[in-house]
Amino acid sequence: MIERYVRAESTEQLLELLERPGATILCGGTDLVVRMRKGLVDPPLLVDVSRLALLRGIREEDGQIVLGAAATEAELLRSDVVRKRLPLLAAVLEQLGSVQIRSRGTLGGNLVNASPAADSAVPLLLYEAEMVLASREGYRRMPLEEFLVGPGKTQLRAGEFVQEIRIQPVDGEPIVRFHKIGRRRALTIAIASVGMLAGVEAGKVSWLRLAAGSVAPRVLRLRAVEQAVAGGAVDASLAAHAGELARAAVSPIDDVRGSADYRRAVVGDLVSTFIADLGSRG
Repeated sequence: MIERYVRAESTEQLLELLERPGATILCGGTDLVVRMRKGLVDPPLLVDVSRLALLRGIREEDGQIVLGAAATEAELLRSDVVRKRLPLLAAVLEQLGSVQIRSRGTLGGNLVNASPAADSAVPLLLYEAEMVLASREGYRRMPLEEFLVGPGKTQLRAGEFVQEIRIQPVDGEPIVRFHKIGRRRALTIAIASVGMLAGVEAGKVSWLRLAAGSVAPRVLRLRAVEQAVAGGAVDASLAAHAGELARAAVSPIDDVRGSADYRRAVVGDLVSTFIADLGSRG
């Protein structure tokens, strides 16, 4: 009898199982199981990694915050390290799915899924997260921005798995913002979303990071907006200019949830609002 489900009890066993054709990692299953029930995928082998201590845990190490790939969204929300050092990630996770989904869904799974609407990818891009990928050949590290390629596509190779996500925290107390537009207030896939980390000093934007979801083949850093706004005096003109640049930077599509024009307008309006709001923090 051919095994279709195996729970990996060690890293060595996981690596052996991943050598089998079609082996697919299962952890929370909040996306994979849904797609299997719809008949969209039919993995010949499911490898359950939910009990591997190597992939769990949240810790500080050498000045970085290390998030295990199998850490659930609920565990991240309960973590004092995440709430204090990564407040934007905590704010986003509070809006992600239901209590039941957060108790099962994992950070690594959400990123490997590589949805352009992945909420968690927005703050992690802004925190400039680094993916740690493990295989028999050793470890590879790469920025999340490079890891995400397109819808459902990443740089993950055959026989390789995401072990952890590493983040260098931002110094001080940055201004954090996140907003997503959906068809309802909760339990919805974003039509468009925008996140921001920023610093303001003496009425000027000292530094800025912006990212948007659901408006390109992958979650997108709005670097052209960041470069144009940094150093500028916060006023209505700067906010309007930032919105125009944001609308030009994205490449949304029409789908059942919203039109490309609507998504482009939403991103521009959110960026303008975020920048204008910095004036009250100057």
